Amino acid sequence: MKTALVMEHPNCDFCKLEGKAEPAEYDGRTAIGQWAFMCQYHFDQYGVGLGTGKGQKLVLPTKYSDVIQRRADELCEKCGKVCADDSWNKTVRRHRILDDPIKIEAMLSLGLYCEEIE
Repeated sequence: MKTALVMEHPNCDFCKLEGKAEPAEYDGRTAIGQWAFMCQYHFDQYGVGLGTGKGQKLVLPTKYSDVIQRRADELCEKCGKVCADDSWNKTVRRHRILDDPIKIEAMLSLGLYCEEIE
């Protein structure tokens, strides 16, 4: 996977060593073999690329419209499973669903839930 969903960006490990607090945009293997959180500057210098065994771009969840949020809430309500806000379903699966409003409508009409759409 070339991207990873995060709730907030950690600080760049290289910038920390320099006494700076720069948000990391990547989590990846470095040219010296160790893994690190890296800002764009340090990824360009030390990163080995993106993908399995190389690294991931860290992405924040997208802000969604109230309409899409309400429809996704309906989907969660129909499911009946109460997922904690920091659970896998709420933090990852729900965001995958929210990325596609048509998917939400299809799932509602077909009676499918987040666990059935991997």
